[in-house]
Amino acid sequence: MSNKGSSDLRLLLSTLVISGLVAGLAYWQLSQRWTPSPDQNGGSPTETTSKWQKIALATTLRGHQDEVNAIALSPDGNLLVSGGDDRKLYFWNLATGTALGQATGHTDWIYALVITPDGQTVISGSKDKTIKLWGVSDRQLQATLSGHQDFVNGLALSPDGRTLASASYDHTVKLWDLPSRQEITTLKGNEGIMLSVAISRDGRFLATGGVDKLIRIWDLPSRRLLRTLEGHTSDVNSLAFTPDNSQLVSGSDKDGIKVWNLTTGELQHQFGSEGGQVFSVAVSPDGSTIASGHGDQTVKLWSLSGQSLRTLKGHSGAVYSVIFGQDQLISASEDRTIKVWRLFPGSS
Repeated sequence: MSNKGSSDLRLLLSTLVISGLVAGLAYWQLSQRWTPSPDQNGGSPTETTSKWQKIALATTLRGHQDEVNAIALSPDGNLLVSGGDDRKLYFWNLATGTALGQATGHTDWIYALVITPDGQTVISGSKDKTIKLWGVSDRQLQATLSGHQDFVNGLALSPDGRTLASASYDHTVKLWDLPSRQEITTLKGNEGIMLSVAISRDGRFLATGGVDKLIRIWDLPSRRLLRTLEGHTSDVNSLAFTPDNSQLVSGSDKDGIKVWNLTTGELQHQFGSEGGQVFSVAVSPDGSTIASGHGDQTVKLWSLSGQSLRTLKGHSGAVYSVIFGQDQLISASEDRTIKVWRLFPGSS
């Protein structure tokens, strides 16, 4: 090989080495940019992620003067409503993280919130035994539904926005016709304090749970009890259907999270008890991921089979409510704050 050829080869090798170092540095900087800080993500690098390759804390909403028990997101994902022990509803612009205003009228703690499918009405359930309907645009009280004899702990709304289900400390689950704002019926068969209700996306199934440790599945149109799911050994605090209506996720005080097959009634998976009480569960819009709010101040993400995906840290109190947006996860806490976590999809 000539001296000129040797020089060219050395130049080529030097260029390749330098290019590799530059590319490696760029990759390291990018990974540092998108990796959440330790106080946001307690998950180890070896944990499997879901469709979201990175999760980072986008903002913390502050304004509540006491514990935040419930949150609800508008169908378009722009409005967040929250309620808690300070007895007020707070309205937030989720895109900017700014407070829009408050609504007052409850005389005791607010435990549950839902927003109608048309995005026009917020419905709240309270320790004052009432359910209240509020206008989204003006934040004014529209109506009060009375009938429960104790705390209203859980609310669920049918996909058409016509039927409301409410769970109460008075041992009942009631169904309400929203257009007429009248009570339809009290479901027969529930026993003990009722804590949670959920309605499937197709409007066919209603699930109820409470301190009797049982989950009951109802045919919502006929209000007929279809089956009872047994297996929990403690209070059933939260329920969520998967988007395809094939599974039900439940969260409890001592048993963690359970995933049930709705066709057979069989328990498919159980996990998550190491985080203490599970106060809230939610399923992502694509049905791939479960989020749970725990008594150990964390939010956890799981696959439907129970594989741990991520643990989000940052709250300084128990996490009472979690909900998914399209590319967000929102959590409300005993620490008086609401955290909005941004979900970054991976390349596919």
